[in-house]
Amino acid sequence: MNAATPVLRTRRLRALGAQPLHLRRRGVDAVAVTTSVAPPIADAPATTSAAAPATRIVRLALQTDQAELGDPVIRNMYTALTEAVGKAGLQRVRVCDVAGDPGAAVMVFGAAPLPEGVPAIRVLRVDPLVVLHRDRERKRLLWEQMQALGRGGNGS
Repeated sequence: MNAATPVLRTRRLRALGAQPLHLRRRGVDAVAVTTSVAPPIADAPATTSAAAPATRIVRLALQTDQAELGDPVIRNMYTALTEAVGKAGLQRVRVCDVAGDPGAAVMVFGAAPLPEGVPAIRVLRVDPLVVLHRDRERKRLLWEQMQALGRGGNGS
């Protein structure tokens, strides 16, 4: 894999309207996860906050827009995604348990409200479930993000 691949992947994600998840190695075990809850500016380079603490995400909560779960097909996909958290090497937790846990993050789907008390650095904003259901490429990219978190950013 060449060095330009992460840059191309970031551009592709932004072109698809998804906020890329940036992982940066610090030492052997620590990984800084940097995301933004605001939509990215197309011409601006991705930046990381100097004040952001280096944490390794080992637990993940999923928060979806409850209106989307009215469709049985989307509800089944959401159930499969919650089961995939464990398969990706992460521990599933409730959204309310993330605020006090520095090793936990929340993956927020679409227009779901941001969880109260969770620092923005640990909120991962992704596409709505309906979009993921229709677009296999975006669903695959989401799976890769979850696997990268589960590996602690090592590999990929």
